Order: sequence, then structure tokens, then C-alpha cells
Amino acid sequence: MNNVQTGRVGKIVAGDELGRYIKVVEDNENTGGFLILTADDLEFHSGHDNWVEDEAALLRYFKEAGWSVIWIS
Repeated sequence: MNNVQTGRVGKIVAGDELGRYIKVVEDNENTGGFLILTADDLEFHSGHDNWVEDEAALLRYFKEAGWSVIWIS
């Protein structure tokens, strides 16, 4: 998926929300799409989420945000 990883935590090193943490969660059971969580801290206590309907939309979301992510866990 073009360097977009699910179920892992990453740090946004370029693009919108630079310096924040990100986690993409596959949500097949509930919505069939993907949750995109971003936060200021590794525990995701202070942040927000977005949802996209499928893998193509997820890739577009990353591209539009200009994100480069280093996956750390």
C-alpha cells in the first residue's frame, strides 16, 4: 500500500500535521474502511480521527496531505 501501513504507529515527518503521530486502523468489521488517527502523543490522548472508505481513498488522503511517515512501532 505505497508505504501506508495499518496497525502501526508512525511519525509524520513531512506534510500537513508535521511532527504528529499517526495510526491507520483497518475497520472492516464496522465500516469496511480505514480510520486515520493523528495525535500529539504516542498514546493518542490528544488528537483526532478521520475515516476513508477504501484503500484508494486512503492513498489519496496521504497524497493530498503530503505525508511522509516514518513507521516506528
